Amino acid sequence: MVIFSYRTRIIYIKKIKNKRDTRAKRYVIFDIISEDNFEIREIEEAVRNSVKELGGKIWLDLSNPKVIMIYNNRGIISTNRIGYKIIIASLPLIKKIKNKEVLLVPRRTTGSLKRAKRLIGIE
Repeated sequence: MVIFSYRTRIIYIKKIKNKRDTRAKRYVIFDIISEDNFEIREIEEAVRNSVKELGGKIWLDLSNPKVIMIYNNRGIISTNRIGYKIIIASLPLIKKIKNKEVLLVPRRTTGSLKRAKRLIGIE
């Protein structure tokens, strides 16, 4: 709240929060095309390196991608509304994880974790 005073008048100005200022979550659903199985931390490290390679440290800090879960060769990456497009753009750049060939294909973006789980077949 900002207060301005002009002699005897006091004006109160309330700062209005815009919904765009809040950090809304986005969930990117992707397919893993590979013969091998990978752990969550291995895929998250590959995604973070790919985003850093494509957009630099600034976009890595803005998007802050986190792999939440993997189920039946499908996964969910959590990010915010600012950085979900760079994550979608950087997923096809991942060719190898731990010297094993892999292809990550982005499928869908959603705003709720419940819907993302339903789309990969958990609920």
